Amino acid sequence: MAELHLVGKLGSGDMKEARWTWIHRGLWALAAALVWTGLRPTVSHGAPPPATATHIVIDVAARRLTLYRGAAPIATWPVAVGKPNTPSPRGEFVITQKAIWGDGFGTRWMRISVPWGIYGIHGTNKPWTVGTVASHGCFRMYNRDVEALYDQVQIGTPVTVVGPTPYATIRRTLTPGRLGQDVVELERLLRQAGVYPGPLEGLYTDAVTEAVRRFQAMTGLSPTGIADAATVERLKAFTAAPQAATRPEKRFGGRPHPPG
Repeated sequence: MAELHLVGKLGSGDMKEARWTWIHRGLWALAAALVWTGLRPTVSHGAPPPATATHIVIDVAARRLTLYRGAAPIATWPVAVGKPNTPSPRGEFVITQKAIWGDGFGTRWMRISVPWGIYGIHGTNKPWTVGTVASHGCFRMYNRDVEALYDQVQIGTPVTVVGPTPYATIRRTLTPGRLGQDVVELERLLRQAGVYPGPLEGLYTDAVTEAVRRFQAMTGLSPTGIADAATVERLKAFTAAPQAATRPEKRFGGRPHPPG
């Protein structure tokens, strides 16, 4: 429609220039969209499927990924996990993207729904790092292993990442809308306190706000729904138990910067 509008006002030379201007704008817009989303044409998307018995559990300390069908493990593989300065996320997520890539990401990529960054399960062109602490936070697998996993999961498959607790030190006041590994730790403590039944997804949602209010009210704090220092310290004391610092949680429930 834009080109038709220009016909009556521009000569043939201007028409060519205008046409190329619109084409170039379109190409630049497409390129920007691809860079922003980190997608390639092989990426598949779709709405999450109905609940499935298939799920993934990644143990960061053991550096193992296990695929379950129901309560039964059907396969387990070694993975590389994040280095101390670029740790792998812990929590309860789902697969949100599947793609066939290459280079540093190996032959397959599966993004997981970590809200504070781009993390995923993928192959690698550095197979000697699998089973070590070596990544930028993603979970690296041998290409043959990630291909086997890729064929058995779909968008919406749950991915639970466990490890030694606490999952993070809560140093800031947490308020609705915040996200991060420290929010996962808050959710974990609220669940232990029996006031939060939701997922450990790292999002300070309305459900988390209500859980904080409930905990504050039951422990004599002002029910603001904001996890300030006093609330966090009370929550930590309330949930303290033997081995609490080392007991892992085991509840099933774009493209990154350098290859993880």
